Amino acid sequence: MNLPYSQCRAALMQYMYHDRVTVSRQVRTQDEEGADSFAMTAVYTDVPCKLSQYGKELQSEKRNREYWLRTDLRICLEPSYDIRPDDVLTITHEGQSFVLYAAQAFQYPTHQEISVRRESEA
Repeated sequence: MNLPYSQCRAALMQYMYHDRVTVSRQVRTQDEEGADSFAMTAVYTDVPCKLSQYGKELQSEKRNREYWLRTDLRICLEPSYDIRPDDVLTITHEGQSFVLYAAQAFQYPTHQEISVRRESEA
């Protein structure tokens, strides 16, 4: 039995998309003197989504002055949003807030999946 895509999207919205994301990106602007500049601007705010683990392996490295960690995660959301590589995604997940960087979005008729990465220094 094949369900129409709209019914699948509605089921994803109801049962999976319990997190929220704000998408920001660098957009071209002009400063007070009329020179070209770039500024981070929120292009989507409070969009329903699902944040989940992507890679099970935590990558870490001891460096000269820090202990570096990288976590790979995945976000799923409606396919109608234009998420671009290097967009900054601020995701709220069960009371936690994550600032992550987007990779290339993979579009499907029912949803899109985007690998996201967080790097930190401890």
